[in-house]
Amino acid sequence: MPNPPSPNSPYHKYGGLIARLELVDALVCFTYSIWSKEYGRRVCIPETWQTAQAFLSWCKAKWDTPDTVGESESAFLGLIYMIEGFIHARKFNYASKIARSDTTALWTNTRGLVLTAAREEGLKATPSLLSTGSHLTPQGLPSPANSVPTNSAHSTPTNIVDRSLEQGALLSTSARPPPQGSPSGYTQPLPFPPEFIKDSEFTRDGRDGGVKLTEQMAAAASKVTIPVSSHFVNTAQSVSQGIEAAQYCMEHSQQTLTLPKMAQHFPITFARMVYSNLGADEEYQPDMEDEEGELFWPGQCTTGEGLGWVCLMGKAMIHELGKDFGYIGLKGVIPKPRAEAQSGSMRGQPFPR
Repeated sequence: MPNPPSPNSPYHKYGGLIARLELVDALVCFTYSIWSKEYGRRVCIPETWQTAQAFLSWCKAKWDTPDTVGESESAFLGLIYMIEGFIHARKFNYASKIARSDTTALWTNTRGLVLTAAREEGLKATPSLLSTGSHLTPQGLPSPANSVPTNSAHSTPTNIVDRSLEQGALLSTSARPPPQGSPSGYTQPLPFPPEFIKDSEFTRDGRDGGVKLTEQMAAAASKVTIPVSSHFVNTAQSVSQGIEAAQYCMEHSQQTLTLPKMAQHFPITFARMVYSNLGADEEYQPDMEDEEGELFWPGQCTTGEGLGWVCLMGKAMIHELGKDFGYIGLKGVIPKPRAEAQSGSMRGQPFPR
């Protein structure tokens, strides 16, 4: 190095730790910069966050080493994992909001096709049943062509209906039981989401005035498919991977970074969070370089927010631990030699001053 630190300086004695503090400090500032640009616009641009992935991996590699000693230092590895977890959660949260309208439309269309397939299969088994609109005509009601009063002997009593679709017979509740082989309804787990028949005319057993769902009807409904666009498939895949990545990162984060460990090893930062009057949505309030202002524990990453609080907490942790080792942040950074200087050194030439 052209101007190495003095052998008596903290930057010489604790060079390894200070170098890693500089690394995580840069990560915190870089992440906070991207977040602050998005915060005011209430957006999340996944392509921008992709630029941070290599940096995150590099930081984890530098902190997840035998050189990281004690819970106070390993807490920074938890901080890096927390930053990464909140980034993944932010991305999938906003992506799911954008895809929600498409998902709702697909779900509604699929449900309609499932119910239609069940109705058509029911009509095949019992041709005497009529379909009016989107519902099967309930059995046991008088025919519209029947002009005989409802108390006539020719009318169909409404209190003696057996809703068996395959038999199609009208049996008195006080008469004989259904014949052998009459379907008792679908008792197995449904081969399609049960939410599709919720609030519809179908029930598993025909109770509560519903149409009994038979095995044949359920099988026909389970064969329903619906086309989706490649864009939707990609979004669904991204959201799924983002959820898994966020879970992985947060599981690793909480192994080394928790509130009890903050209270033990970072008491100043801990006090700034637990005695705060700020709310979860006031990430814009604190000054990043302020070492005394109120903070807020980041909370749940699944909300898609809180990344600003993670960065502010991380900056406070760096300040608090760094004081014990003489860390002075950007002011103490030793710049790398310029490329031409490195080239000159290789030829035996001195570094320019």
